[in-house]
Amino acid sequence: MMEWMRRNRFVLSGNLHGGTVVASYPFDDSKSHKSSGIYSKSADDEVFKYLAKAYASNHPIMKTGTPNCPGEEKETFKDGITNGAQWYDVEGGMQDYNYLWANCFEVTFELSCCKYPPASQLEQEWLNNRESLLTFIEKVHIGIKGFVRDSVTGAALENATIAVAGIAHNITTGQFGDYYRLLVPGTYNITASATGYLPVTTEIIEVKEENATVLDFSLHPAVTVLTSRPTKEAPITISNSLDNTAITTAVNRTTSARQVIQPDDFRHHHFPDMGIFLRKFATEYPNITRLYSVGKSVEQRELYAMEISDNPGIHEAGEPEFKYIANMHGNEVVGRELLLNLIEYLCKNYGTNPEVTDLIQKTRIHIMPSMNPDGYEKSIEGDVSGVFGRNNSNNYDLNRNFPDQFVQIAEPLQPETIAVMNWLKTYPFVLSANLHGGSLVVNYPYDDNRLGIATYSISPDDAVFQQLALAYAKENVEMFQGHPCDNLYPDEYFPHGITNGANWYNVPGGMQDWNYLNTNCFEVTIELGCVKYPKAEELPKYWEKNRQSLLQFIKQVHQGVRGFVLDATDGRGILNATIDIASVDHYVSTYKAGDYWRLLAPGTYKITASARGYNSETKMVKVEENNAAQVNFTLSRKGPKVEEGSTLHVNM
Repeated sequence: MMEWMRRNRFVLSGNLHGGTVVASYPFDDSKSHKSSGIYSKSADDEVFKYLAKAYASNHPIMKTGTPNCPGEEKETFKDGITNGAQWYDVEGGMQDYNYLWANCFEVTFELSCCKYPPASQLEQEWLNNRESLLTFIEKVHIGIKGFVRDSVTGAALENATIAVAGIAHNITTGQFGDYYRLLVPGTYNITASATGYLPVTTEIIEVKEENATVLDFSLHPAVTVLTSRPTKEAPITISNSLDNTAITTAVNRTTSARQVIQPDDFRHHHFPDMGIFLRKFATEYPNITRLYSVGKSVEQRELYAMEISDNPGIHEAGEPEFKYIANMHGNEVVGRELLLNLIEYLCKNYGTNPEVTDLIQKTRIHIMPSMNPDGYEKSIEGDVSGVFGRNNSNNYDLNRNFPDQFVQIAEPLQPETIAVMNWLKTYPFVLSANLHGGSLVVNYPYDDNRLGIATYSISPDDAVFQQLALAYAKENVEMFQGHPCDNLYPDEYFPHGITNGANWYNVPGGMQDWNYLNTNCFEVTIELGCVKYPKAEELPKYWEKNRQSLLQFIKQVHQGVRGFVLDATDGRGILNATIDIASVDHYVSTYKAGDYWRLLAPGTYKITASARGYNSETKMVKVEENNAAQVNFTLSRKGPKVEEGSTLHVNM
């Protein structure tokens, strides 16, 4: 069923049950999981009540609200409808899954007191439900509908987001840029956004009772390139091993033994200084850098990102993409300065230092020194554990602002959050770290849980996340010891300097979980020190303690398996093919050239590649340390067949 829902963009659904007579709508369970009596309200509660009443009001028994089922004669439902959890708590229900993980609104209909009535009663059941069934189908046409297109080319924008102001639930567009958003009659402000495009908001859209209001959007490209670099895709070249000979040759042998050049710009860079710094290195090292912006902050500061690659501006098929983000909390500044140090270090040592050259030639690296430049400008040097400048200019914590799997985030998505989400959908990132301050530890997903308490919240890739976290922590001696801030938190201890996020403390709306659940990217959060805004003279020691950790973590992008999924007919790469690991309930998908990267801990795995319209293929692979196994798939196209739910017509 989940696969069926994933393949087809359903808008509305009814799930037919028996045992009483009522229409039950989301949510089916609550945080407390109390057996009954808890109204678990969804963001679209008014829509669901409208849909439920549409069915119930046309059913002669349901609309009375008194099913009179044997043994439950006193059970009543106002207007013949009920919130699922208020009736009784159902964990893992299908209607909630439809709403939370697809574009589909589903209501559960209990059709009769008798679950398996005699055949003689079926005609009466049809008469009772006929008008309700037809009316419910008609409701797929309420609300708004339309297309989202590129304003320059007119091309359809698939997976664009449609957001309704005041309703914390979004839907996405289909293959042709089409969308359908169910809404009750009223007036709304609607925003369309897409990866790499500026969002557009249309205000005061009137939704009427009958046909859906048509609302089309044209979005303008958003990513601003600040240095002139190519942005095309590199041609596909498949090989079973990276060309280490070429990498070695690229290093000037006469200078490879030269001492590594360390950064020398150790100071706090306010926004104008940071811009000058980034432009300086983009200008001085044009062959390996590209400076761009992913959007703007509330106060219209650029959200700078520096790409470092041997072919900047180009995704080289088969080469993984990596990112570092810092300064999400404006007063946590160590990560911001470390990433500027890292940019300087990589640029100055490329071509002379084998380790740096190897990284840049094998990896497309993106570095965002500051996600919250507005908060930074309000922060105060010397702040140890304060919160002044932590939030953005609208006073929202950006690390509580991402859509969450367990709770509805009520706060509006912030410009910085939207920009980063779009950024993550623009590039095929494989691995990421989010640099913070206030402790000394690497924490990994999940960051929260259904209960909202501090307890271990395990992800399907827990072993991989522990491996990634350790890769950073073990290179930082103080972090690895696990006793971070004796003066501030004397009882705090993290074995080997790592922790599960939710086991430390519960963080709904965190960025690292959103990365993992909504993209191919694995992200951890790194706390770099107990002092959030240290004095400038302390910065060199932070670089010395973290330099090797920063480099070692980038190298982890080359663990697990990698390869291509190709069409057997023409050899072309298959976009959005799915890569599944038999023992791990988390998949990744292929990029434009059919290339994929799947981080895994050492072991033996059964891996399956599948794509719509193709026969799937399964292979066994052994994953070893310090190397990514190359596993390519060639999928054959499926012949004509009868899809599920269709009718086969045979001419006699």
